[in-house]
Amino acid sequence: MRIAARCLLIVLTLLSGAALTAQDNPELIFLNTQIETRPDGFGGEALLITGELYNHGSEAYANVRVYAEAYDTDGELIGEGFGFLVNACGTALLDYALPPDSGQTFEAPYEVFAEGEVAQIKLSVAADAVALDSAPLIESALAHRVAFDEVVMLEWLDEQTLIYGVGCESAVFTELDWWRYHLPDHALTEIEHPDAHKVTPEMIERSAAAMVTQSGDFNPELYFGSQMTYSPTARRIVYQNDLQSIYSAEPDGAYKRLIHQYLHRQSLRGFLWARNPGVFLAYYYGAYGDPVRYFAAHVDGARVTGLIDSLPPSQTVPGPSPDGIAAVVGRRQADVSGYFWQTTYGGSELLFEAELPGNNYPAPIVTSDEIYLIRPVEGAPTLQCFGRRTRELSTISVLPLQLTRESRAWSWLSPEGGKLALAANGTDGGLWWLDTAGGCG
Repeated sequence: MRIAARCLLIVLTLLSGAALTAQDNPELIFLNTQIETRPDGFGGEALLITGELYNHGSEAYANVRVYAEAYDTDGELIGEGFGFLVNACGTALLDYALPPDSGQTFEAPYEVFAEGEVAQIKLSVAADAVALDSAPLIESALAHRVAFDEVVMLEWLDEQTLIYGVGCESAVFTELDWWRYHLPDHALTEIEHPDAHKVTPEMIERSAAAMVTQSGDFNPELYFGSQMTYSPTARRIVYQNDLQSIYSAEPDGAYKRLIHQYLHRQSLRGFLWARNPGVFLAYYYGAYGDPVRYFAAHVDGARVTGLIDSLPPSQTVPGPSPDGIAAVVGRRQADVSGYFWQTTYGGSELLFEAELPGNNYPAPIVTSDEIYLIRPVEGAPTLQCFGRRTRELSTISVLPLQLTRESRAWSWLSPEGGKLALAANGTDGGLWWLDTAGGCG
């Protein structure tokens, strides 16, 4: 129910040509506001103001619009623009209501249309106060929250320590903000990813991750779409080139090996690392609800499954077996909806019938003894465990996930299998961990 409309005005003064400081405001407050430039697609640069809009009031605000006006030293209007609340990928959150005591990133592109030096920018925000969503949040006594950010990557360093990356899900790992978390004492430290120093201009050029295949020209921007990933269990790296062919290489980019080509019609969504060292599964889909294509390989360059078109698609993100030769997939087959054990060259076996999640849910995690699955059970996201030997399905816990068609979740099992990390992006994103030491028992 819409209650009222509010329009607030903030005056911001340029400091050293970049930083912006907002005046006090009783409800919607601009924080960490900066002027940035980004490529505009025409060889030039676009101006925009970024920052965080914080709701310090007691009502939620929807239909948020941010307006910017630029003035010169004489107080004359020489530029203007507008923007919205956005997620970590810069996508506008048009249907989002900013809750009380919460903040969300905004972006407001603007243009300077007259000569003069910008001396002051005025930001105003228009928003509609709306009734709070009264739906109760799903809580779990077993899920320990670590972060409220959009967590999109994670690695376990050992059974008690993990590192995680915050940012856009399609960003290469060097573009994320990384943190280290120690479970016993909850110590949280901002870090650089341990492999970030290996990614140099020379390494990128040597790997050809930023080479235009047809011309041989070097385009540094191609690296950011390569999804270059260092294996957490083996020496080599994997990535895609401008034709979306998958390669592996040594950490310095040398000794490239082609793993799979003719993938230009597919949209790579990520790499999943199997329990065996160096084995990964690459998975592909376009949008929410699309079928998921996949193949598995080893970082030494050898595929362990057939080509991507040789395997039937899955409704869910597949979970590779420890050796990658099989995968746990979710689909409807012969009027049965459930999870299947899909072997390398087309054979499949039903594990159990189930209500299936969308492709925005985490992939199953397969060990030698268990299969961990996250799926909706009576409408609630739930962590379950299927015993590979007992063939029994047990429920571990409901989960605090609140996924939409525009958000995703991921999960990672610790090296010894005693803990499971769960992450999600979007406005309800975050990071949690659960104790799984009991397995399916």
